[in-house]
Amino acid sequence: MPPLRDCDMDEDLVKRAKAGSTHAFDQLVRRHQNGVRGFLRRIVFEPSFADDLAQETFLKAWQNLSQWRGAGGEGGSFKGWLFSIAWNKANDARKSQGRSLRRDNVWSQEQDGPPDPENASRVRLDLDRVLQALTPEQKLVVSLCYGAGLSHSEAAQALNMPLGTVKSHAVRGRDRAIELLKDLPSPLDQTTLSTEESA
Repeated sequence: MPPLRDCDMDEDLVKRAKAGSTHAFDQLVRRHQNGVRGFLRRIVFEPSFADDLAQETFLKAWQNLSQWRGAGGEGGSFKGWLFSIAWNKANDARKSQGRSLRRDNVWSQEQDGPPDPENASRVRLDLDRVLQALTPEQKLVVSLCYGAGLSHSEAAQALNMPLGTVKSHAVRGRDRAIELLKDLPSPLDQTTLSTEESA
């Protein structure tokens, strides 16, 4: 018997979790927590806050598990559904905390003083800085497809965006990021961005 595909494994675990198995849901959390946390950290740029949002994401997924209809019921993949919850949590949090984050950033810049030129090249090597140069839509899609490993279809599901639009943002965002990385003084591994994502 061939091994279960990831989506089939998720579906089996969700079925067991819906029947009341907390162990099955724990397995779902273990399977997806790194991807969800990594995506949220790229979106909110504050690790502890991203971790809080990840916990809220899994809590909401647990509370609303009965709403996921399964891939066969046209509910899309569990992974895409989970990332749509994460994206909504991050989006809501950014809206409600935008002012306080802007105040914190202004205060931090005043405390830090002018940037140190010797550290400028190290800062530019940070992939998250490169992502900041992308449009918001490109950044989201690149973070999901190349950072969190979602397929184009799953990213479209997570962001509630047409598949063609997601593919376009993925290609343009990847190409722009590679272009920016080539301009850096030190080489940076671009393999994660140069691989074509399957639909």
